[in-house]
Amino acid sequence: MLRLIKDSYKLFFKNLPVIILFALPLLVLSALNIYFGSYTPVNRGIVYFTYAALLLLPLVSAGTDISIYRRLFHFNIVNPLSSLHAFILYLLAQICIGLIGTAPIFLFQYLFDITGLSPFVSLSLAIIVNIFVGFAFMARFNVILPLIIQNKVPSLHEFMSYTKRPFRQWLSVAVLVYLPYVVLHYLSAPCPYTNMLITTIFMFVFICFNVVYVNNNRLSRISYKEVTEITTIKATPVAEKTKEQPKEVSHSSKKEKEAEKKPVKKAKKTPSKPKAAPKKLKPALGKA
Repeated sequence: MLRLIKDSYKLFFKNLPVIILFALPLLVLSALNIYFGSYTPVNRGIVYFTYAALLLLPLVSAGTDISIYRRLFHFNIVNPLSSLHAFILYLLAQICIGLIGTAPIFLFQYLFDITGLSPFVSLSLAIIVNIFVGFAFMARFNVILPLIIQNKVPSLHEFMSYTKRPFRQWLSVAVLVYLPYVVLHYLSAPCPYTNMLITTIFMFVFICFNVVYVNNNRLSRISYKEVTEITTIKATPVAEKTKEQPKEVSHSSKKEKEAEKKPVKKAKKTPSKPKAAPKKLKPALGKA
């Protein structure tokens, strides 16, 4: 797993110019959202833009991710809307996994706040505890996102067997891939534009890891149930043949005996040709 993490960072820095190019619409929209959100005189236009940004940001983020996935997988078409079904399914999966993976941070932070700790200490402890819960969950279940892009949506059983690895390996992904993003998001520079730029670009490391994992692991489409059915079908004819084998031998032996008897009977019925009689000697002439 450490090799896959290393390869994912290599893939990220190798394709960083292309990633930034694809992420430009998302970066511009995020910067405008920060600008109008901090704008003091509030009017209707700013309010409408704020509500529109709340709806557009998830859509633009999902479209950016799909385009980068298609680029890294060397698809001929990088348009995220080329498959509307995959786009909607990707958006729903991304939102659900993100909510499940980050929600424990707020829960743990609330529990630590009750004990009387400072907000900074409680947030830091919540992030550390969530490494074993939410980040490990996200590290494993985000692998389904590139499978959605490739139209290879597995069942739950197939996905769990596809990502079946020791927990410490997924924990290493949570620490080395997902934890830096959260630390940069909560504890980075106070400038909101710098924070947005760093966290948005670093977020694409998740995509690089998922691409590397899928390229190094083949998804088997045969489940355990199908394999057992195939083995039982192959095993039954062998057993039947072994039981019926002596009967076939006895039946064939009877036929051979009958075949031997028939030619004997035919040989008796057919009369044999009479042998030619020996020629008699004529009497000698000239008796006295």
